[in-house]
Amino acid sequence: MVMGNNGSLIINGIRIDPGVLGKDAVRRCGDIKCAAACCSDGVWLREDEAPRILEWAHTIKACLPADRHDESKWFEQGKDELGTASVDDPLRPEDTCCVFLQPDRRCALQVVSQANNLGWPGLKPYYCAIYPLYTENGTLLVDHITPLNVTGAMCRHAAPPKQIIYKLFCEEATLVLGEDGYRELCEKAGAKASAAKTTRKAKA
Repeated sequence: MVMGNNGSLIINGIRIDPGVLGKDAVRRCGDIKCAAACCSDGVWLREDEAPRILEWAHTIKACLPADRHDESKWFEQGKDELGTASVDDPLRPEDTCCVFLQPDRRCALQVVSQANNLGWPGLKPYYCAIYPLYTENGTLLVDHITPLNVTGAMCRHAAPPKQIIYKLFCEEATLVLGEDGYRELCEKAGAKASAAKTTRKAKA
């Protein structure tokens, strides 16, 4: 761990945004019925993810509507990256959703992974698995915008008391930083928070 010029935490080369270290009155989506705001579009894939998904094509098709059974239409090529395709969202007219989003708003890739004990994140793409955390320009951030723009999204509804973001989303942060990196984050963030608290008391 090193400190950035502005005192920010940098772990394994990734700067930790203050929003990830802070508290918010939010909750994990879990079994809460929501609009699957994070599945409104497709997602970019890492190089090994599409081939692995296709290995499970037969099982995945059983979880999807019949009009999504053509695996040749599951992915779309961007300028530099391959991503999952977007399709019309049957529950939100004029909007789209990921091709793997089931009618019950659950991810077919996650359902198949859990049913076949594939571990975490299983077939779920990395960028989906770390949500609502995401990385941009070498910085780990938390998405506060998408849920606010999708009617019915539950992940940003009031859920007191406030919780520390990196602890609430510990599995996601661990995927980004690794187990050792996450432990380091907990140690250094805790020390930083204690130091800040001591400084405030001294100024009071």
